[in-house]
Amino acid sequence: MTIKELAGILNVSPTTVSNVVNGHTEKMSEETRRKIERALIQYNFRKIYRSNEQPGELKLISVDFNLRFRKRVFIDPFCSELLDSICVKLQEYGRYPVCGSIKDTEEAYKKLQARNIEGGIVVGFKPWECEAFSNKVGKPVVFIDCGVGNYDNVGIEDYEGGKQITKFMLNQGHRKIAFFCDRKVPVSSTLERFQGYCAALSEYGISYSNEDYLYLPDDRNMMRETLRDFAIRAKQRGYTAVFVVSDYLANETIRVFDAVGLCVPDDISVTGFDDNLYATLSIPKLTTIRQSIAEKGEQAVTLLMQRIYGEEVLVNSFRLPVELIVRDSVKNITLPNT
Repeated sequence: MTIKELAGILNVSPTTVSNVVNGHTEKMSEETRRKIERALIQYNFRKIYRSNEQPGELKLISVDFNLRFRKRVFIDPFCSELLDSICVKLQEYGRYPVCGSIKDTEEAYKKLQARNIEGGIVVGFKPWECEAFSNKVGKPVVFIDCGVGNYDNVGIEDYEGGKQITKFMLNQGHRKIAFFCDRKVPVSSTLERFQGYCAALSEYGISYSNEDYLYLPDDRNMMRETLRDFAIRAKQRGYTAVFVVSDYLANETIRVFDAVGLCVPDDISVTGFDDNLYATLSIPKLTTIRQSIAEKGEQAVTLLMQRIYGEEVLVNSFRLPVELIVRDSVKNITLPNT
């Protein structure tokens, strides 16, 4: 589509459209500029140049996963689906991702200093790192699953999800429910899931004990030994159910339990969180909390582009809804044995 054709659709002069294409918008109203920029994207016009850009220069967005505890990040079902949704949405805005698995905030900062990187999307920062990082970078940054604060973040109703799945197990008659987590001390989304778990127990008059919290180490062999030790002593300690903080870890939990003769769900019930590929590959299939990973990525891109375009943002923190998915990994122990 030519500038003249686009001008006809928008009922503005070709010169006005040309000014936006070439970054000469100083004397133009914000409403007109935004209308033309959106149309340029909608009709796949080749470029929207600003006055400080060179023709042919790619517009890049940094996309970084700071998941220190997770190996092979981009083949993880959660990360791969999230990255795919981000990449597809960026294409709508004529942007290209520069993706990476980073070790710390400094590595992300260095990437964002590149001249033709307009902004970034970051997964995995701790809440107390986000505001300082945003202020330091000086470019728009949107975080995913990094809590709530004076920065842009897209997450889900982790607290509600944790509470909902715990109440489901309580309604199935379970009263001794353990919580498995990949952090010694839960933070961000895992903290909110844990808080939801504790709130549900409290509503049923059950006191949480520190012995109910099981830390699963990053090292896979150590994690399996930790699970095996729990499984051997589970019946003696009275546990009938386990809330695992992710589907991946729930799948590993079921595998180890089965190896030591602790049958799921006949001997102990297990739930996960996310509803990704691991939930359906698990035997038995997992009862879990579903989140829309794709929507999370799309919302992060939309918010970032609003910041890049200088548009008004009424809310800087989004919590997307979750849904309980009931499958086969939880037994109703209030029912008499048949």
